[in-house]
Formats: sequence, structure tokens, C-alpha cells
Amino acid sequence: MKKNSRKLIDSFTKCFFGLFVFSLFSITGFSQNVGISATGATPPNVDAGLDINYTTKGVLIPRISLSSTSSASPLSAHIAGMIVYNTAVGGDVTPGFYYNDGTKWVSGMPKAAASGEMQYWNGTAWVAIPIGQPGQLLHINASGVPSWAP
Repeated sequence: MKKNSRKLIDSFTKCFFGLFVFSLFSITGFSQNVGISATGATPPNVDAGLDINYTTKGVLIPRISLSSTSSASPLSAHIAGMIVYNTAVGGDVTPGFYYNDGTKWVSGMPKAAASGEMQYWNGTAWVAIPIGQPGQLLHINASGVPSWAP
């Protein structure tokens, strides 16, 4: 009787250990990026969390009704990088695209003032980088600020 009991415990332990190892390795399969395409055959870019691959369709940004640029409502908090399309008119908002800088909603999308300028986010605001000269390369210094140099 003791031998059968011991065999049963050993069998259960091996089975449990096998399931544990299988579960451990299968968890990594859930931490993937997502790709959306017409056929599903195009794999998502490995550096993108979401890769939408269509040649004849666009992306529809969430449409919400903002009450003001200072209020996060209808969201629960200001989240830097959030992009929405506002449908409301009133206060200091009008219909159009807004992005959140972490403290408020900012109307429109950041854009350069002159043709060829670029924009970079310095952590608090969009900063324009003037167009470079022929032969110059864009460099990023130790502080993360881009500039043109030979």
C-alpha cells in the first residue's frame, strides 16, 4: 500500500512540475505586439505595440466631447501622449484634434513653421529644429537634443 501511495505522489509531482514548466514558458507567448492587416498575413513590426497595415484605409481616432483644455474629463486623468478628436463646442475647445501634454489638452497637431523643419518633444513642449544645410547630418547630443552638424 505504501509503494502504491508513493508512486501516486511521485506521479502527481511529475505531472505538477511539467504543468508548471509548461505554464512558465507559455506566459511569454502573451507578451507580443499586435498587427492588423487586410489579410492577417503581414507580421507586425517588432518595435511597434500596434502595427496597422492597410494601403486603402485610415485610422479613426477616438471621438470624445472635451469640456475645456484644463479638464481631463471625460477621461479620468491627463495622460501625456493621448490623442483624441474633440466633438464639443464650448469653453476653450472647438472640434478638432487635441493631444495631451500631461497637464492639459493642446489643440491641433504639432507642426513645423517652415518647410523642412522638424519637431521633437523635449519633455514639456514641442521644439522646432530648423532645416539643415546640404552635407549636414542630424546628431543627438548627450542630453537628447537633436541638431545639424557636418
